[in-house]
Amino acid sequence: MAAPIEFDVTYDPKSPVVTVKATGITNSALTVQVTALDLRTVTFNPRTPLSDVLSGIVNDLAKKAPGAVKDKVKGLSPDIPIGKPIGCDIPVGGATVHVGLASPELGSHGGMLMISGTADVS
Repeated sequence: MAAPIEFDVTYDPKSPVVTVKATGITNSALTVQVTALDLRTVTFNPRTPLSDVLSGIVNDLAKKAPGAVKDKVKGLSPDIPIGKPIGCDIPVGGATVHVGLASPELGSHGGMLMISGTADVS
């Protein structure tokens, strides 16, 4: 039977922060570009005796992890699904009027993300 090699992994900061910039929008997805990753260190904390023996080598390798991860993720431009088209349903009398957003466009207002477009009423 092999001896277990187990580590608990900790990060600095505890919850790394990914910063993105919105670059596009459609009725089904928001496209973002990763502009930064706040990850300073990754530390492997041994949980077993054999892990303790290997922790020096493992942590020497882990010192390269933040830079390698940042290099891989910075500049990525994933699409984030919106789930359903932007809009709302408004009850009017015994009917429902749907107000949607045709041709959505990105912008900013007061330092916040703004999505604008043409109202589509049906």
